[in-house]
Amino acid sequence: MPRGWRRLAAFPITRAGEMMMNATRSMTHNVTRRAMALIVVALLASLSLLTACGSTSLSAGLPPREPPAGEHQLTAEDVNAWLDGKLPDALKNGDIPGAVVTVVKDGQVVTTRGYGWADTGASGGQPVAVDPQTSLFRLASISKIPTSIAAMQLVEQGKLDLDTDISAYLDFEIERRFDEPLTLRHLLTHSAGFEESMRIAQNETDLEAYVKTNPPVQVFTPGTTPGYSNYGMALAGYIVQRVSGQPFETYVREHVLEPAGMTTSTYEQPLPAGLAGSLGPGYTSTGEKIPFELMGDFPAGSLTVSAPDFAAFMNAQLSRSPKLLREETWEQMWSPGLGEERLGNRAKAGEMGLGYFDLSRHGRGVVGHGGDIQGWHSQFELYPEEKTGIFISYNGDGNGSDSSNNLREDLAQGFADRYFPGETVKASGSKDSAERARQVAGSYVPSRVPWASFAAAWVPALFPATIEHTGNGGLKDGETQLVEVEPWVWRQVDGRSAIAAQVEDGKVVSLSQGPALTLLPMTPVQQALAPVFGVCLVLLLVVTVAWPIGALRRRRALKRGQEVGAPVPWLTRVARGGGAMALAAQLTWILVLAVFATIQSSIVGYGALAWVAPMIRGAQVLQALGVVAVIPAAADLVIALRRRAGWRRVTMSAVLLAALVALAWWAWAGNALVLRLGL
Repeated sequence: MPRGWRRLAAFPITRAGEMMMNATRSMTHNVTRRAMALIVVALLASLSLLTACGSTSLSAGLPPREPPAGEHQLTAEDVNAWLDGKLPDALKNGDIPGAVVTVVKDGQVVTTRGYGWADTGASGGQPVAVDPQTSLFRLASISKIPTSIAAMQLVEQGKLDLDTDISAYLDFEIERRFDEPLTLRHLLTHSAGFEESMRIAQNETDLEAYVKTNPPVQVFTPGTTPGYSNYGMALAGYIVQRVSGQPFETYVREHVLEPAGMTTSTYEQPLPAGLAGSLGPGYTSTGEKIPFELMGDFPAGSLTVSAPDFAAFMNAQLSRSPKLLREETWEQMWSPGLGEERLGNRAKAGEMGLGYFDLSRHGRGVVGHGGDIQGWHSQFELYPEEKTGIFISYNGDGNGSDSSNNLREDLAQGFADRYFPGETVKASGSKDSAERARQVAGSYVPSRVPWASFAAAWVPALFPATIEHTGNGGLKDGETQLVEVEPWVWRQVDGRSAIAAQVEDGKVVSLSQGPALTLLPMTPVQQALAPVFGVCLVLLLVVTVAWPIGALRRRRALKRGQEVGAPVPWLTRVARGGGAMALAAQLTWILVLAVFATIQSSIVGYGALAWVAPMIRGAQVLQALGVVAVIPAAADLVIALRRRAGWRRVTMSAVLLAALVALAWWAWAGNALVLRLGL
C-alpha cells in the first residue's frame, strides 16, 4: 500500500501506532486482511446486511515481556546480557532478518549491538551479517527529528516564528477551509488539520514538486485535532529550504547531522556511492527484498544512519548540545506544544512536543520518535533526566503486519521495566468509572485518514477503531487493557498506551490515543457506507443476471409459439444500461481496493502504479453514469406500473431503482465522485 496508508497502520505513536502512534497500532491494522474482508462482506451483504472488521492482535512469537523485578544497573555487561538473551530468539520467532541496538548514558555509549543479517543472501550472493559499527538502517519517520531541529534553529535566528502563518514563508498558496492561521507550531505538532493522502506516485525526490503538487485538504481547524501528517513535516522541511536558501538535505547535513557527529548519515536518495555498500535491503514479511524507496517528502522519512551515528545524535540531544540549539530551545521542543487550552482533556493522554513524542513510561519523562516504511522499523527514546537513550532498528517486517512494531515496543518497554521501573498504574476506583467507560466504548475513525478524497468511502471499513469497555470501568483497545486513573483518562497497566476523552455537554466528542492521533466517533452515515455498498452490489448482481434469463425465457416462449409481452421499451434498456454501468463501477472499486491491499505486502515500486489513477477515474465515470441512470430507472418503474406489467417486470424495475438510488447516496456521502483523488 502507498506509504501514506501504510504508515497509517504503523505510525509513531508506537509507532503506531508512525502510522501512526498507538492508533495506528490497534487500528492497523492489517490493511490487506481488512480490504479482503470488505470484499467478502459486500458479496454476503444480502444475507447479513452488516460489516465486521477484526482488530489486529499481537504477533505470535514475541518473547514474554519481563516484568519489573527490581532495578538493574545500566552497565554494558548487564544490558548486553539482557539483549543477547532476548533479541536472537525474538528475531527468529518473528522472521526478522536483522537488528541493531545502541544505548547511551551520561554522554557515553554503553553498548552497540548487531544481530542477524544485513543481507540474508536469499536472492543469491553471500549472506552479510549486521555490523553494529558500519551497517546502515533507514529510519523512516525518525527523520522528522533532525527536520524539526533545523526548523527550530531558524526560529532561534529570528528567521522563522512558531506562531506566524506559514504563508509568510511559502511561494505558493495552500487551500484553506478555516480562518485560523496555519503555523509552524501546527506542522511540528501534527495539528495542521491535513487529511491523509495516499500519494502513490512516490518515485520522486523533488521536495518543491512534492509540496506543491496535489497537497492534502485541510479538514480540521489548525491546533485542535492532532493527526499525524508526513505532508506537514515535508512542508516544514520546504520552509527550512526556502528560508535558509540551501537545499534541505544540504542544510540539515551542515547544520544538524555533522555538528551532532553523524558522519555517515544522509537524507540523500539514492545513497551516495561511499555509503551505498553499507546498506542492505529491507525485507517483506515473506522474505523478499524491497527496492530502495524514493520519497518526495524526504524531510519526513528518508534519513539513513549507522548505529554509532545515532548514538552520537542521542548524546547530542541529551547533552542539549549548543552546537545544535540553545538549552531553552531543547526544553521547549520536549515540552507540550499546544497545551490543555487547545486540546482540553485530551492533552492528558500525552502531547506532541515540537517534533518529539511524549513517550513517558513509569511516570518518567521520555521523549522520542518511531519510524516505519516497508522493510524498515525503528524507534528511539530519550530519558532526559537520566541522560539515557536507546535506539532500536529492524530491517524486516516480520511475520505479521505488526511483528516488528510489537517487538520494538516490547524491547523499549522491557528496557524501561529493567532499568527505570516505577509504580504500577492503578485504577482510581471511582464508582462512576464503569459508566464513563460505557460512554466511551464504541466505533471511531482516526483523524489520520482520507476525509475529502474518493477514499473516504472506504475508511470506516478499512480503518475502524473499536474501543470496548470491560464492565469494571476499564477499556480495551484491541489487545490492550487500560484502567481509569482519573475521570475520562485511561492508562495501560503494563505499558505506555493512554486514552483521554473530550466530553462536551455530556457527550464524548473525541478521544486522544496518544500525542498525534485523534479518534472521532463514527457517524451513522459512516457506519452505513459499507453495508449500503454491499447490499447494492448484491441487488445489481441479481437484476443483471435476471435480464439475460428473462431474454432466454422469451426466446423459448416464442419458439413454442406462446404469446409474449411487448418488446422491452427503449427507456427500460437505458435504465438497465445504467444499472450495468453502476455494477461495473462497483466491481472496479473492489478491484482498486484489491490493488491497494496487494501493494501492502508487495515490492512493487510506487512509480509503477501510475495506472491506478486512470482506473479510479474510470470507476468514477461509471459511477456517475449510474447516478444519472436513476432518472430513466424511475421513469421506467412508473411506466411499468401504469401499464400493469407483470410482477417480474415491476419487481425488477423497483429493485433496480432502489439499488441505483442507494448507490447514488453512497457515492455522495462517501465522496466517491470528488475530483481530488489525493494521489
